[in-house]
Amino acid sequence: MISYRDLLRIFWAEHRCNQNRGSRQYINAVFYRSDEQLEEVEESLAEHLEKSSLHRDRVETGIIPVRTFTYAEDYHQNYYLTQQRDLREFLTETYPTGKELADSHVATRLNAFLFNGFKRIENQDQFLEELNDYGLPEEISLNL
Repeated sequence: MISYRDLLRIFWAEHRCNQNRGSRQYINAVFYRSDEQLEEVEESLAEHLEKSSLHRDRVETGIIPVRTFTYAEDYHQNYYLTQQRDLREFLTETYPTGKELADSHVATRLNAFLFNGFKRIENQDQFLEELNDYGLPEEISLNL
């Protein structure tokens, strides 16, 4: 588990808030659910801007309240897993619907691992322990 504050810290560190792809479909945004979260977003953005020497008017990232959640198309879900055919096939057998796969803790963790690479994962020992519990076939585990 990670706090919202820690999630925001990671987000701003990894995100280029002064760039936008220009399409609403791929909008850069931080979503919040409460006034407290909005306050945390604003505070964390201010901290990030101070560190990065960017001015607030250069920020293209939207700060938007959560409304109705809509799943993206299946081909967007856990994108980095789509690059690993054997792993994706195994997971789609385990989680037969797109929603189940998108909501899967296992798929999300593996997708993050594939995106970030093992060296950037915090708590590597914990991840390796989890990996053993995922029930992956040995030939897939060895390739990770």
